[in-house]
Amino acid sequence: MKLKTVFIVLFLTLSQNNYSQEFKYSLKAGTVLSEQTLISESMANAIGVSYNTIGGLPYDVNTYTGYNFGVNLELSFSLFPEDYDKRIKSYLGLRSGINYSAQGVIVEDANRTSFINKLDYLQIPILINFRMNNFNFFIGPQISNILNVKTKIKASTSNLNLDTTSRPYSFTFTENDFRNKETSFVYGFGYKVYKGITIEVKSTRGLTNISQVQGEVWKNKSFDFTLNFHINEIL
Repeated sequence: MKLKTVFIVLFLTLSQNNYSQEFKYSLKAGTVLSEQTLISESMANAIGVSYNTIGGLPYDVNTYTGYNFGVNLELSFSLFPEDYDKRIKSYLGLRSGINYSAQGVIVEDANRTSFINKLDYLQIPILINFRMNNFNFFIGPQISNILNVKTKIKASTSNLNLDTTSRPYSFTFTENDFRNKETSFVYGFGYKVYKGITIEVKSTRGLTNISQVQGEVWKNKSFDFTLNFHINEIL
């Protein structure tokens, strides 16, 4: 049986009168803690190299704190008939939406000069969502489109000359250095703290190289902490 046929049979089965359905839409906002893994292809197979590199040179990667907000849409089907034990309410469904993420990374060289890269993304997740009473778990892919790149250079107090030893590699960090699209893997969980309000933690791991700099592989990774306000439950 083809995969498409399986989905159609599952949808029709869950849509019978004995099973309840739910459609939710919510607004979300929160904090993003993001980093990147930086790998120079020339150093990818070097023995004993476990640090981040650009142009073959070592760099520290520090967490950037940003924010996110967006809209979630969720269609769920009850896993048990309505006459089943009322104490257990389990739902399985699909979840998507649009999310704006102001994330980034802080790259620091050997001279403690920081390159603060802010990357703004528009994200569209396509997730499988499982709910049981007040808990939920979600997993799936996410497609992102970069909207803006902004870099701030902060020299250490011991090295204020950005044109000499603090720049062993040519940093540009403009939109031309990053690919427009990114595919990620997302998973996370949430807990309903009050009627219509859920706290969620989401982990995002980039699957594709976002760098257009030849010989460099950069991948995003982040944790989101958000409050979800389910409008149709609050109103």
